[in-house]
Amino acid sequence: MMLKKMIINTLSPVWLLNRKMDAITKSILLSSVKSYSNWLDVGCGLKPFETSFEHASYTGIDVEVSGRSVDLKNPDEYFDGVHIPYKDEIFDGILSTQVLEHVEDLSLLLAECNRVLKPGGKFIVSVPFVYKEHEQPHDYRRFTSFGLTQLLSLNGFKMESSIKCLSAIETIATLFSVYINNNIGSRNKLLLMLTGCFITTPCLLLSSLLSKVLPDNGDLYCVLVIKSLKTTSERSYD
Repeated sequence: MMLKKMIINTLSPVWLLNRKMDAITKSILLSSVKSYSNWLDVGCGLKPFETSFEHASYTGIDVEVSGRSVDLKNPDEYFDGVHIPYKDEIFDGILSTQVLEHVEDLSLLLAECNRVLKPGGKFIVSVPFVYKEHEQPHDYRRFTSFGLTQLLSLNGFKMESSIKCLSAIETIATLFSVYINNNIGSRNKLLLMLTGCFITTPCLLLSSLLSKVLPDNGDLYCVLVIKSLKTTSERSYD
C-alpha cells in the first residue's frame, strides 16, 4: 500500500508543486508554532500539516459539502464555511492552505479568522496564482501577491513574509504536465503510468534543473505562501 502511494505521488503531474509547497509551509510553521500555543487549521482536509503541531494544541475544521470528497476530509469539527464555531481571540495562529479560492464569501470568513485570533496572532495561508480550475464548481478566484496583501490589510492583517512557489519554468512544466494528465493520462491507468513515466515526470525533473540556471523575475509562479499577523480587530459578521 505504501509503495503504491509512493508511485502514484511520483507520477502525479503536481508532485513538484506539492513537494515544494509543503516544504515552504512546514518551514514557516517550524518558526511560527510555539510550544503550548493554540492553532486552528481552516479547511484542514486530511490534516497534512498536523505533525508540525506536536508541541502545540491543534484543531482542524472543514466544510462537509464542497468539491472535495468527504473521504479526503478528517476534521475535528465541521462548520458552515463562514462562522467559525469558537470564542473570540482564543487562537495563537491560523493555518489555511489552498482554501481561500474555494470560499464563496471571503470577507466574511476573513472577519471570522480575525475574530478568533489573539492580537498579534499569526495567519499562515497558501493560495493559487496560476493553476487549473479544480474542486468544481467551488473554485471562485485566483490571487496575485499584491491583491492578497491588499485583501489581508483590509481585514486587519499585516503581511510579514511572502514566498512564491515554483519558478516560471517549473510553473510552465507543471501546467504542461497537468494538461497531459487531464487530456491523455486520465483515460485509463495504463496511459496514466506511461505518460507519468515518459512525459510528465521527466518534464518536471528537467524544469527543476533548468530553474537553477534560467533567468526568472518572479512574475510567474503557481502558488503564494504567506505569513501575516493580526494587527486590528474586525467586527464579526452575523
